[in-house]
Amino acid sequence: MPLILTIESSSHLGAIALVRVGDTSDQAFGEVARNDIKVSSWMLPAVQRVLTQAQLRGEDVDAIAFGAGPGSFSGVRTACATAQALAYAWQKPLIRVDSLEALAEASALWRVTIAIDARMQEIYVASFARGDTGALDRLTQTSVCSPALLAAPQDMMVLGSGAHLVTHALHAASREQTEHAESNWALGVARVAARKLELGEITPASDAEPLYVRNNVAQTEAERAAAKVQ
Repeated sequence: MPLILTIESSSHLGAIALVRVGDTSDQAFGEVARNDIKVSSWMLPAVQRVLTQAQLRGEDVDAIAFGAGPGSFSGVRTACATAQALAYAWQKPLIRVDSLEALAEASALWRVTIAIDARMQEIYVASFARGDTGALDRLTQTSVCSPALLAAPQDMMVLGSGAHLVTHALHAASREQTEHAESNWALGVARVAARKLELGEITPASDAEPLYVRNNVAQTEAERAAAKVQ
């Protein structure tokens, strides 16, 4: 049962967890911070607080995993850089996890479309379902689109910070359902990372990078004006 330290800050919150994945209780030590925190100054102290709470050291960890996004540019860069630095310092395997897949795992839903507010009138989306064993399977690739163009199956819950933007969704999650899943986001990262670790899907620390699905994150004033005309 691997002991995995996870970092997730791709959206509007920061989350750290230390999880022995496979324990029947899925016992985790963790910390979640909301309300427009400055992730860059919160993250490393939070990691130390979680380790202290668990009475463990970095050397006791089996692997480090991070939510690679897509999401907030500064958030995913901070998570990536912090996980990369810890992997180098502690000489531990590094695992890169799709943040949408991690939130789907954290939701514990059997069929779910994750919709994350991507700003610029778009959402990051991906759909997942669980098989007979409860293992999460991906139905669609993570992508970015207009909320109006999301084609989620009618029997599927739409969950995440962008769910309220999908006005045609028949089963949009409530704010409480989304917040509950978000509170366990880092635990979801750990569960996905454990599967990757078992399969040997390790990311060399030197190759660690966020997951981007937009080709052009920043638009010039002229580009924005042209888009409004079209």
